[in-house]
Amino acid sequence: MKTKPYHLLNLFVRTPLLLGVLVFLWGCENNIEKVKELTAKQDSAIVSARNIEMIYTTKGIYNVLMKAPLLNRYIEEKQKTYLEFPEGVSLFFYDEKGDVTSTLKANYSIYYEDEGRWIARYDVVAVNDKGETLNTEYLIWLQKEAKISSDQFVKVSTADGIIYGDGFESDQTFSSWEVINGRGVINMNNNE
Repeated sequence: MKTKPYHLLNLFVRTPLLLGVLVFLWGCENNIEKVKELTAKQDSAIVSARNIEMIYTTKGIYNVLMKAPLLNRYIEEKQKTYLEFPEGVSLFFYDEKGDVTSTLKANYSIYYEDEGRWIARYDVVAVNDKGETLNTEYLIWLQKEAKISSDQFVKVSTADGIIYGDGFESDQTFSSWEVINGRGVINMNNNE
């Protein structure tokens, strides 16, 4: 029996390929701890949504309306979840009658669901029903405590002037607030 050249070539190609597959499979191991470590932190969002509106209520009362062009939800280690708003967020706070008492807008925000903690960044603007406006680059809203604060530079514009400060504390409706290390320009009326 004569061996044809293509049979020899086929044998030379198949043998290394078969050995390579066997070595590859033999080298694989499934260490359960390594698998858990790799899957513990999610690098991509488990949920992503565009043009969202979420309503928060307490005992059937409309409290907060949130609007965002993009929402991403992630899971961290120990199954903690957070929401990220990479294209900004707008929050509208309501009183018991359904009237808007204040608004808060930011170009970026992140919400840690387990803690009830919002962090707003980049061109953060809050306005209350008196027309007072807060501008800062960083703000924290502790939802469970109904408080907002910042430990960075703030500017508050009121009908009486402009106040600058190194921080800020307020209730979540921005109706009762305090500027830390305040300084600024106060307009005085000469009418006595």
